[in-house]
Amino acid sequence: MEFDANEVLTETESTDTEQLEALDNSAIDSEQLDEYDDELAEEVLMIDNVMLATLSAIEVITEKPLLEEAIVELDGLIELIEVDMQGFTCDVEKRDQLLYLFYQQLGFAGNWRKWLELDSVLLHKVISSRNGVPLSLGTVFMYFAEHFAVEVKGILFPGQFVLRFGCEKTAIYVDPADGQVLSRHKLQVLLRGIEGNHALLTDDDLLEANNEMHYLRLLQVLKAALIRDEHFSYALRCIDLILELEPDEPYEIRDRGFLLQQLDCKKLAGEDFAYFIEQCPDDPITRVLKAQVEELAVANDTIH
Repeated sequence: MEFDANEVLTETESTDTEQLEALDNSAIDSEQLDEYDDELAEEVLMIDNVMLATLSAIEVITEKPLLEEAIVELDGLIELIEVDMQGFTCDVEKRDQLLYLFYQQLGFAGNWRKWLELDSVLLHKVISSRNGVPLSLGTVFMYFAEHFAVEVKGILFPGQFVLRFGCEKTAIYVDPADGQVLSRHKLQVLLRGIEGNHALLTDDDLLEANNEMHYLRLLQVLKAALIRDEHFSYALRCIDLILELEPDEPYEIRDRGFLLQQLDCKKLAGEDFAYFIEQCPDDPITRVLKAQVEELAVANDTIH
C-alpha cells in the first residue's frame, strides 16, 4: 500500500504526541528522550548502504513497511535498462550511457517547482514518480551506478548535491537534477548564489561525502520538509535518527527543542534550549532562546 503522509499522520502522530506529553509530565529527563526509538535506529545504522539506510529510516519515521516494495521497484527499473548497459567496457562510455538511460529513457528529473514538496524528498516517492530534489535523485542514481559498476561520488556542494565522476584532477561534475555537466564556471555561479558574490570556489567546496555524511544530509533535508509541512512528530523521529550519529550536535538538539515546544512538551523543550545556550553562547538566536527557557519554566510551574 502506498504511503500517504496525511493518512499516516492521522494514525500515528497523535499517539506520539500523547506519549511525549506523558514523558514531559512525568519529569523524564533528556537522556531518556535520547533513547526514543533506539532499537529501530540501531537497525538503520547497521545497513552499509545509503539508499537502504534511508529507506529504512523512512520506515522508522512513518511506521510503514515501504522498504521491500521500494527495492522491488528499483530493481524493476534497473532491469528495464540492463540490456542497454551491456557491451560497454570503457568507464566514460558506461558513465555516459547510464546518464542517458537514467535521465532520458527512464525519465528521472528534478522539477524545481516541486522542490518544496515532501514527495520530492521521500525516496520511495521519488522512485515511483521519478521526480525529486537533486539530493534524492543523486541518491537513486548512485544506487544504479553501484549496480552497473559505474564509479561515482557524491559531493555535498553548498546548497546542492552534485555527482562527481573520475578523480579530482580530471573530475566531471554533474547536476543530479537533469544529468547535465557542471563546468567550474557553473559551479562558481551556483556557489555565489548561495554564499554571495564574493565567494570563491575552492577544493573544500568539492569534498567527497562518505556514506554517513550522505545519509545525514538526506535526513536533514527530510527533517526540514517534514517541519515545513508541520509533521512535527515525524520530524522529531527524524532528529532522533540524526542524533544517533551526532548525539551532541547542538543545532539538532535546538531543533528538537522547537519541535517539542510545538508538541507542548515544555519541560523537555526547555532542557534542549538550555543545552544549546550552553554550547553556543555566541549564536545570535541564544538571546531569544533564553527568554523562551524562562517562559517555558513559568508555564511548566503553572502546569504542575
